[in-house]
Amino acid sequence: MASLIGIPAIGLAAKRATRRPPRKLEIRVEPGIDFEATHVVYHVTVRNRGEVTARDVVITPRVLHGSFFIDEPPKAVPVLKPGTFGTATFRAGAKGEPGELEVGARIVYYNRDTGERHEASAPPLRIDLRSPATRPVYLAPSALRERASRSLSVQDVFAVPGDAERAFPVVADAIAAEGLEKVEEMTYSTGGEFVGQASLHGLDRRKNSYAVRVVVSRRAAQSTLKLLVFVQAEESLFGFYWRVREAVHRALGTPAHQP
Repeated sequence: MASLIGIPAIGLAAKRATRRPPRKLEIRVEPGIDFEATHVVYHVTVRNRGEVTARDVVITPRVLHGSFFIDEPPKAVPVLKPGTFGTATFRAGAKGEPGELEVGARIVYYNRDTGERHEASAPPLRIDLRSPATRPVYLAPSALRERASRSLSVQDVFAVPGDAERAFPVVADAIAAEGLEKVEEMTYSTGGEFVGQASLHGLDRRKNSYAVRVVVSRRAAQSTLKLLVFVQAEESLFGFYWRVREAVHRALGTPAHQP
């Protein structure tokens, strides 16, 4: 009888079905803040760094600290494909004198492949929006105009109750009392027309320039005030403009604009 000893056994390896690993869904949240005259712009960018599409991305902002409000509803990105991003922006206004503001956001999204719900949070951002303390510093008119040309600027127009002739000196003095030096001041009057204008300047402790130009005019029976504010430090735009605007409205005895 032939022996089977030493004869190699040949077997067929069983093939197992290989499963592809699930595709990853990786979301990165990038918050930021921009400054405007009457409000702060809070923006949240959601970036898809994964391999699967995210859907129904909803971004809900929150004021975490400070006397501020955001009265806009949550914003959504319906579809966020791999390698793309979406940004939502929200306006934050001050309820009173600006101080510290801390904002954050909650992000909810779904995995398109599995339908699974995910949540993420934007890293909190905290910033001091108080108006800078300024000291009166005189500049030659030409130097002031040169600095203003390199600054961020805001312009607004208000109605003036009563006569422009009486309002102008009161407003100019009120702005000067906020820590600014009068650089130029002049008035012009003829017939039914009056124009009074003043330019003021100051520096903060870091020697950033702040300037205001106010023009109060009357034509016939209508009086208006034009306010121009210039700042070199972008982060001070919101607080400084708020302070100057409040000083103007107090001088005029009119309610301040709301953001």
